[in-house]
Amino acid sequence: MVNDFSRKANENHPYRWVIIAGVAGIYFGFGVIAASMAPIITEIRADLALSRSEMGLALGAWPLVYIVVAPFAGRFIDRFGLNWSLTLGAVIIMFSGLVRAGASGLVTLWLGTALFGIGGPLVSACAPTAVAVWFTNQKERRIAIGAYNTAPVLGGITVLTMSNSVFMPLTGSWRGTVISQTFFIVFAIIAWLLIVFRASDPPESLEVTSTESNSWRHLLADREFKMILLLGLVVFFVLHGAGAWLPEILREYRGFSAVAAGNWVAGALGISICASLVLPRFADRQKLPFVMAAVAGITAAAFLIIAWVPSDLDPLFILFAGARASLIPLVTLALMDSSSVNNKNMGTAYGLWFAVAEIGGVTGPLVVGVIGDSTFGFGGSLVALAVACGLFAGLAGLLRIIQISMPTPTQLEDSSGVIREIFLNALWR
Repeated sequence: MVNDFSRKANENHPYRWVIIAGVAGIYFGFGVIAASMAPIITEIRADLALSRSEMGLALGAWPLVYIVVAPFAGRFIDRFGLNWSLTLGAVIIMFSGLVRAGASGLVTLWLGTALFGIGGPLVSACAPTAVAVWFTNQKERRIAIGAYNTAPVLGGITVLTMSNSVFMPLTGSWRGTVISQTFFIVFAIIAWLLIVFRASDPPESLEVTSTESNSWRHLLADREFKMILLLGLVVFFVLHGAGAWLPEILREYRGFSAVAAGNWVAGALGISICASLVLPRFADRQKLPFVMAAVAGITAAAFLIIAWVPSDLDPLFILFAGARASLIPLVTLALMDSSSVNNKNMGTAYGLWFAVAEIGGVTGPLVVGVIGDSTFGFGGSLVALAVACGLFAGLAGLLRIIQISMPTPTQLEDSSGVIREIFLNALWR
């Protein structure tokens, strides 16, 4: 057992926020490279003579690779540790940006984008693992998760606002723009290495787990964990589907100008940052499913109003729909708090989670686009996103039912203590 003094020392480890700052820097670079080609697609297609379908094939390379690599990336983190796993992932992402900048055609552009699907899972799974290892105070964990989840969003905003206004005029080409974007992850790697080499040892784990508890089989046998996998799939369906198509929907379906559509979507990302920082602080294990269901319900209502109720208040509901991005840190918290996940198998758990979630990330934009091309149009696409949000809310309710039916680790410890005391009393008598 860990005494109160040791527990308090772990909770107040002096290096914990420095580590999270380094992780957030890498995750910021992750967001920059992930969004790097979106604002300059026209220039890339013109230079490489790519059709829309060929460009779409290149853009979809990393999510497909991500699905395959993510489970193995999680096991790699649990085996080789956080520090070097995050460094390796960031370096691979850096090469992804450089190979894209040097692409001579579809094949090299696809390979450069696919590299992101190898490095990305290492970064994605290392971030929550860092929180689990360095933070034992539950309130601080929630703040840290909200903080690092804003980093890739800020990276995406940086790309959207600076690519055509700063980097393209400065470098004169899309290749120079991609190289300039890649410098963000280079600086983040340097900062992370300085942190790693100067870091003290992390807090010791408060629990000891067996090899079996670190296996995929052990995690997938847990009903709570499987429900959180489904939540991840649905939330990525919504986030990637809306993220890929919402500006175009606002232009074609609601009559926004290109500038106005981009500005309001960027404003919605700002709302998502605020929600990601605030909501996790007030969502403990008991409240978390209800908070997730409420955010999903607000997002669904916003999509339906935009689809069915033409109004000058459309921008307001676009901002409301931006709250959907806060579902990522909330589901991350649910996974971290689940009964089968601990510090020893955190990487494996998040590797599996991202692998399943990215299935939604691939299918979301596809489904929204297919419905948009059908007789239902983009109005039907918005309804489909709203239905997915409703499904997410229902799954969140089922998650709470499962949690109630399962004893928490504290309850198990209390019950074992009672049994032990009864046994000792019987022997004493």
